[in-house]
Parts: sequence; structure tokens; C-alpha cells
Amino acid sequence: MPFPEGVPSVPVRYSITSAAGGGPGEGTLQLMPTVPAVRIPGADGVFTGGGTYQFVDGQLADSQGEQVRLLPTNVSGANPAVWAWLGIECINGQSPRHFYFTLGIDQDDVDLGTIQQLAPDLAQYLAVPGESAYDAWRRAGNDGDEGDFLASLVGPPGDIAAANDYTDEQLGQGLAAEVARANTAYDPAGAASTAQSAAIAAASSDAASKAAAAQAAAISTASSDAAAKASTAQTAAVTTAASAAAALYLPKALLTVDAFIGQAGTKVFGHRGAGMVCPEHTEAAYDYAIAHGIQAMELSVNVDSEGQLWCLHDLTLDRTTYNTGALNTYPSTGVAQRVLTNGRTMLGQGWTDQPMVPLRRMLDKYLGKVVLFLEPKGNDAVVPLQNLLATSYPHAPASAIWKAHVGTSFTWPKQQGYRTWCYVDDGSSNAVLDGKDSLVDYWGVSTSMSSTRRKEIVARGKPVFSWPVYRRSQRAALEADGVVGLMSSDPVYVRGTTAQATASRWDQQVKESGGTPQTDYNTDAALKFSETDGWVSINRARGTYGLGRYCPIAPGAGGYRIQIEMKYDQINTADLAVHGGLYFGKASDDAYEFNTINPSNGYHLILRHNGILRLYRHVTTQTGGIQLGAADIATDVPVAGQSMTIQIDVTPTTIEARRLGNAAWTTGPIADTTNRGGYFGLSNGSISDTAARPFWRNLVVTQL
Repeated sequence: MPFPEGVPSVPVRYSITSAAGGGPGEGTLQLMPTVPAVRIPGADGVFTGGGTYQFVDGQLADSQGEQVRLLPTNVSGANPAVWAWLGIECINGQSPRHFYFTLGIDQDDVDLGTIQQLAPDLAQYLAVPGESAYDAWRRAGNDGDEGDFLASLVGPPGDIAAANDYTDEQLGQGLAAEVARANTAYDPAGAASTAQSAAIAAASSDAASKAAAAQAAAISTASSDAAAKASTAQTAAVTTAASAAAALYLPKALLTVDAFIGQAGTKVFGHRGAGMVCPEHTEAAYDYAIAHGIQAMELSVNVDSEGQLWCLHDLTLDRTTYNTGALNTYPSTGVAQRVLTNGRTMLGQGWTDQPMVPLRRMLDKYLGKVVLFLEPKGNDAVVPLQNLLATSYPHAPASAIWKAHVGTSFTWPKQQGYRTWCYVDDGSSNAVLDGKDSLVDYWGVSTSMSSTRRKEIVARGKPVFSWPVYRRSQRAALEADGVVGLMSSDPVYVRGTTAQATASRWDQQVKESGGTPQTDYNTDAALKFSETDGWVSINRARGTYGLGRYCPIAPGAGGYRIQIEMKYDQINTADLAVHGGLYFGKASDDAYEFNTINPSNGYHLILRHNGILRLYRHVTTQTGGIQLGAADIATDVPVAGQSMTIQIDVTPTTIEARRLGNAAWTTGPIADTTNRGGYFGLSNGSISDTAARPFWRNLVVTQL
């Protein structure tokens, strides 16, 4: 396709072969400028892009089957003056390859297969028109028109009179000598007159030549001085105009990184948005966190086959969507229209499947309003992210933190003015940290790292953030180690200190904030919702689930009551002693498991498949529980699928457990004041066969 009149172009070619048979290869080559638009002197409009071209019989061709022509990158007077071409090559089904190159206006028939590639961090600068040198001269207090301004730029001429005086003196001396010689050597004396004329002519020519040279030198000096001053004035005017434009038109951050980090107290960030409450890295997760006042969140980034960036933690779609394979093999339209997240499997079938969200949408929506942690997870996402931020979001460093693993480079973000968060491995040595220290603003440590090592990193003197935090007990331990920032998958719960509710709504079939499975981001450990009647269960052998949404329980003057319905859908007739139930009275929301050394003390209630009801106290020094009360409480044998109601009363001095339906089914008040913590949860107890696991519904917590 011919370019418009007056716009230069360079023909390019590129041939590929098939790796399998050696014949013509197949694929596409996307060519685009590294700047949004290029203005060409004398041409209407601007040049805004290249295109995606097919290989026809192994040869690159445009849509008409003709040779591809591209705009040269060194057109005189083009704006911007410095830019390059980006090629994204997708050949023979292989992963895309990115490369950069320039084209000279005098080149002809360029082979892109042999062209010299550029480094991907090529900088482009856009010239901004500003105040003229004449306007700057007037603003400095000078009067006059443009002629007066130009005259002020010319310095004084050279001293021609001095040059003439010097020449006349030499002329007089030469002339007297010539006359004396002529009078002596020639007769008649007229010969001396001829010599005199010749000498005068030679001296006059010499004087004129020297005067002209002096004048030219003086004019040249004055002109050079004027040009330098004009250039300096123009540069100052352009800089002033550019700064003024940036101040007027670039968005202002409502919350900067430094202002956020400078706030008092522990900072809580949304991990993957709020990935243990909403489908991770979706707009719904980000909106949930921000709607509840979270002021910072993480955006993990990966790239599709066309170079578009998406919010996604993994390189593949396998874990978080119904699709499989690497994101960089999918086209942008396919991701937008066909890929849905599978958060229902972990967060409950009440969730609607969520689409993936483009990074641009989140930047446009939240950049400058909250602090964003940006992390390219795949190597192929690094350069596209850098280019996007540099060209479309130059104001991002004020309110975004560059997040990356200790094994990656932090040079580019620091050069661009970003604050950097470097998260390290549990085994990263001090030497590794020392090598990064000059480029790092904040350190990152995992919740699995030992307390001793975390304290050592805190002692380095820079703020330390930890991930992934989903329990309040984790927060307490990290704060004790000196950690000041928490990357939390349940940020609303972790930030809080009080109960969010006193009655369950499990009929909604969605995970609640504050629900703490034994393992986060784990489908097997998640709470399972029945299709009808609001029942929930834990489909894991000996599994437990913390009910932090209702914790800590705020007791009345007489204490508190926990009431909940419970059932077994299948009775284990081979072993009627197996049991499930509740744990309660704990001062912390750390994970609990039956017949295991637990990190904190508490109580647990069990209801066996044979109907025996018991209360136990568990301690941190032994695996088995300590039975409370003198005897077992014999209740009716549970009937498969039939609901039973359990009550636990905790007063300042006693504990009592009962199964409703018969006044005799109670432990009676047991004098025990050992544990009065407000955290509790569900327990599969000793049950390993999940078919015989308990189900619960209709939880209510009341004050006594």
C-alpha cells in the first residue's frame, strides 16, 4: 500500500522456513512504532502505527500481497525525533519473540532477518513547543521589535582602523625604501615611480585582505555567540513549558507511596486483590478491597500472545480458570471473551464466574487513588509493562511500587523513580540481600520464614512487608518481629479486631471474610457449601475451619452462647466412636486440629456417631484432650441426614454443652475458667472418611 504524498517509506522483507520440513514457514509479524504517534514535516495528520502481516509462501507481505513498506525512523524534523520499530514475531506455532530496530531513510529493501536489533530500553522524547527566544527576550525586560532583538544578538565589529593604521605604517616604510633603491639603481628617475606604484598596489591589496579577514572573524564570533544564547533561551523556554504542561495535565496522585507508608501503624495490602474472599486478581476482588477502605493492593501481571497485559499470578491459566496452558499462547480476544475464572471451586458456588481483567483497566480505575504493587510475573511481561508505564502512565511512580523477586533486576524501576519492594526466599543469604540493597526500598519476607530470620532482615533498617497473611494471629507474630506491612488475602478481616457478624448466612453459598481454612489458597481445605438448605462442611480428613467472621465473641455480663445445627449424612457403622464437633474458647485464630499439639489452648466439643457427647480442654503440651465432667453424656444415636442442635454456654465461671431435644442431654455447668478466648471454629474431629463427615448450618452467637 503506497504511503501518502510526501511521507517517505522503506521497503522491508523477511523470509521464514518451516522447522519441520524446511519449506516455507507460517506465521505473522506484528510491527508497531514504540511511540503512540509520529508527526512528519509537511504531511497532514500523524503516523500512528504499523500492522500485523502474514507470511505468504514464507515471505512477508501486506494485505494486498505486496512488499511491506515502513516509515523510516530518522525523518528530518519528525516529532518525536528518536523512536524505533517493535517487531512481535509469531512463527510456526512458537512462543512470540520481541525485537527492536531502526530504519534509515536512505536504506532500500531491508532484510529484517539480518538487521541489527536494539536494546529494549530505548528512550523516546517528544518535543514540546514552548516560548520563542524573542518572547523570552521581551519577558526579560527588553523593548523593541524582532529586528531590535536580532540586532541585539550581533556583537561589535572588528577594529578596522587599527588594522589600516598598522598597514599604512608598513606602507610608508616600504615606500621610502623602494624610492631610495630606485633612485640609486635606475636612471632615469622615472623607474622609481613605477616601482613606487607597484609597491603601493601590493600594500593596498594586503591591507584590504587583512581588513576583510578581521571583519569576517568579528561577524562569525558575534553570530556564534548569538546562536548559543538563542539556543539556551529556547531550551529554557521548552523546559519551562514542558514542566508547566506536566503540572497542568498529568493526574495528581490522591495517595502517594510515601504518604501511605508514612501513616502510623501497620499497613495492610490486598494480596491478589482479596484472593481468599473473591476470585483472585479479578476486578471484583480489587473492588471489594477498595470498597472496604484498603489503600494498597497487588497487581500481578502476565502477557498474552499479542502483547496485552492481564492481571494474573500464574504463567498458565490452569489453576485459576477453566482453561489450560500458558497465557502467552492465547490471543487478546480469546482471553477477553472466552476465559473465566474458577473461583467457585474454592470460594463457593454462589459466586458468578468472573472474567479476567486487563491491567490497563485497573490502572485507569485506581492509579493515584490507592497504592499499587506492580509485578511482572513472567519474563516476557517485563518489557511490555515497562513500555506501557513509560508511554501511558508517566505519573505512575508517585503512587505505584515495583514488586519483584530478589533474583530479578531493579535497575529500570529505580531509574524511573519507582519505590521498590524486593521479596526474598526463606533461605536468601545476607550476601544476596547486600547485592540488592542499594536498589531496594522495602524488603519482603514470607509468613513461613523463621521469626529469627525475619528480625535479622528488619534489623537492616528498611521497612519490611510480609505475605501471605490471612490470620490475625499471623499479624500479631509479624508485628512482634518488627514487620510494618501485611500483604493479606483477607485484608478486611486481618485489619480488624472485632467480630463482623453474630449469625451465619451460609445459604448464600459464598465464602465469608474471616473464614480461616487450615491452608490458604487450597481447594481441599476450603469450606464446602451444600446445594440446598444452607449446610456447610469440610471435605478433608480431620479438617477444621476457623469462623473468624464471628470472632472474637463479645460476651455479655453472663457470658455467651454458641448454637448451631449439625448432622451426619452417613453414619460410620464400622466405628461409631468417630466424631466431629466444634472448638472454642481460644485466644487466637491459629489453626486447630484434633489430637495434635496445637499452638494455643482451648476447648473442643465432640459428638460421636453413637450419640456420645463430650467436652474436652486441649493444651499446648500434649496431643490428647483433657475431659471435662465426670461422665459421657449419652444422647440418641444420630440418624443419617437428620439435624441435631448443639448449644455451648460459656459463663465467667462455668462451661456447659447440650444437645437439644432432651433435658438430660447436657453436661451441666462445669466449673472451669481456664480459657475465655473469643475464637472458635468447625472440626471434623477424628473423622478420616470424609463421607462420614459432619455438616453444620444456622450458627447463632448470643450474649448471656
